Amino acid sequence: MEESTCSSTILEKLKQHGWDEAAIIAYVNYSEEGILDCDLAIFLVGSEIYTEMFDKSQLSANEKVMLVIDHLGGYLNEQGDLTFAKTAYKFCDQLPPGGPFFIHYAKAVQTAYPDGLTIAQKDKRLSKIALKKKYANETKIHQFRNQLDKCAINYVENYKKRFECSNDEAAIKRILGNNWFYADPQYHNRARLAIDIMVNDRKKRAKTLTNKGLIKKIRKHGFYRKILSGDYHSEFILDEQGQLLSQCKEDVEAQGELENAIANGETFNYGERPRVDQYQTHDKLDGNPPRYFDTNKRNELKREWISPTDNWFYQLVRRLAEKGLRYKKKEN
Repeated sequence: MEESTCSSTILEKLKQHGWDEAAIIAYVNYSEEGILDCDLAIFLVGSEIYTEMFDKSQLSANEKVMLVIDHLGGYLNEQGDLTFAKTAYKFCDQLPPGGPFFIHYAKAVQTAYPDGLTIAQKDKRLSKIALKKKYANETKIHQFRNQLDKCAINYVENYKKRFECSNDEAAIKRILGNNWFYADPQYHNRARLAIDIMVNDRKKRAKTLTNKGLIKKIRKHGFYRKILSGDYHSEFILDEQGQLLSQCKEDVEAQGELENAIANGETFNYGERPRVDQYQTHDKLDGNPPRYFDTNKRNELKREWISPTDNWFYQLVRRLAEKGLRYKKKEN
């Protein structure tokens, strides 16, 4: 390996941080081209050089997936929730939704877990905390979606301020260009039992909202729309004012919307778009894991928040919302 233009200290540090020879060669080649200051950019997850090293690395897919979380200081706390210690690494603030790193990372997760984030049948009897600790890597990977969301949300918020966009929706559509689409937001339009709806607004057997319950929800909060990036990985939940509903937004707690955002907000998708994916990676990696690997807070909230019933009425409400109809009752 040619090391003449690279700091031996940096090379040693890369080895200590878990990178293999193939990734380090990618760093050396990049450094010699003088494209950017590699010594700084290698610590920015999602930067051009970090993505190149991730892509060129010969580590197994599982090792690569965990390496990123380790770089950012990820560990499970006593409750089995993913927490981060301070390290030399942080997300690159120039990583847009739809960016290459998101695609490469999602593909690595798909390769590492072709059958999904599964657990043994006998372990389903374990407590939520015990289960998350036994399946520590699966839990970290599942909950890491929130950090990937946060990266995309921060980019949108900064873009909106920089270019003085009218709202989050305008910023998202400018960032993605024509490479976005609306998707079904059924599980992002939950209503809170005993606050937004009453017990008789819930279907007893299905445990979903009646049509009347959905009307109550949208008159109080409006109908939330879901936009997905063209690669299917980054998603955004928008209220009727075109603003993001996200636990990652700085002002969400001050607005009293944190619990609503946790229950109804976005979730990064490791899987591919179902209609073009014969392997059903979305169900395996994104749809099934939440019941086992969610944070304690989200597990608590899910008992109180009820999703709409997917029927003709709900789909009509959805399609009209995407066309521009707004349902929230105006405040006097």
